[in-house]
Parts: sequence; C-alpha cells; structure tokens
Amino acid sequence: MTFGHTRSGIVSLVLFGLASLSASGLTAAHGAPEAGDLPEGLVKARITERPDIPGLSAMILDAPRPGIMLRYQGERPLTVMGMEGEAFLRFTRTEVQVNTHSPSWQALPNRSAQPDADIGQEPGEVTWMALSQSGSYGWLDPRLDTRKVGHGQTGGPKTWTIAIQTEQGETRRIGGELEFTPLP
Repeated sequence: MTFGHTRSGIVSLVLFGLASLSASGLTAAHGAPEAGDLPEGLVKARITERPDIPGLSAMILDAPRPGIMLRYQGERPLTVMGMEGEAFLRFTRTEVQVNTHSPSWQALPNRSAQPDADIGQEPGEVTWMALSQSGSYGWLDPRLDTRKVGHGQTGGPKTWTIAIQTEQGETRRIGGELEFTPLP
C-alpha cells in the first residue's frame, strides 16, 4: 500500500465523518417533522366465514380503510348483494360487472363515473357496466368501513357479512370481524 492510497482513505473517512455530523446537527436544529391527522388506532379486518362456492376466493385488502377482493373462476355467474339487498356486483370467470344503480355502488369512494345512458332511468332498475375483464375485483365495501367500528369501545370485535347469490338463487355469505386497537 502506498502513501497516496492511505491518504485518500483518510480524507474519505474525514469527509464522511463531517457530513454525518452536519446532517445530525441539521436534524437536531429543525426537530422531527410533525404529523397531523394521526388515527386514534388501527382497525384490523379478517375473514372468519367463507362460503362453499367452487372457484370463489376472498381476501382482505389491508389499508387504513380495509377493502375486500374477490376472485371467481367458477362456471356459473355469482351476484354480490349490496347494503340494501340489491344486486351490486356480478362475477363470472372472465368479467366483473357493476349495477350502476346500486346504492352500494353510489356510496363507494372509488367508483367510476356513471355512463350517460343511465341518466333518466328509474331507481331500482339494474344496468350492468363492465368493471374488470377478469374474474377479480377489489373495492372499499362500506360493510368494512373502519369509521363504523366503535373507537375505545369494549366488547370485542364487530362483525360484518356480505351476501352472495348463486345463479340458482341460493344466498351464501362471506363474513368476518373488524377489531379496533388504540395506539399508545
């Protein structure tokens, strides 16, 4: 090893040390950034009841406001019923459609705009619009809305259910729990 290599190594170490000291000084001088709109706690959603429908799978989408994703690879169409018992989403193995007149669809924060063809139709009518060209779709279902969980309440988890109707008219359910955990 030559003197030049040793000297450049020492210079690098000194510069790194000075940069580290000045960066920590800047952080201390300015303080930690303040965060606003912090939640009071966390809500954990989970599925506890799965219907025995061949080709149907469901999963919770973990987020500050949990959602649900369904994937369907079955042979016959399924209809997810909305909050008021109306036809909401229709799943086939190749497509997911939404009833644009569904109150549950209208309440979603992530819904797309209604087509102009629906203007002037009577409430309660069913108009299907394609959402996905696969048998999968995820959404922020109001039944999993974290704002409906009692903050600070005891009594354990709150339950939720989503009804699914088969082509034969049978109703099955996906169900689960929402549990609030306060932050320290």
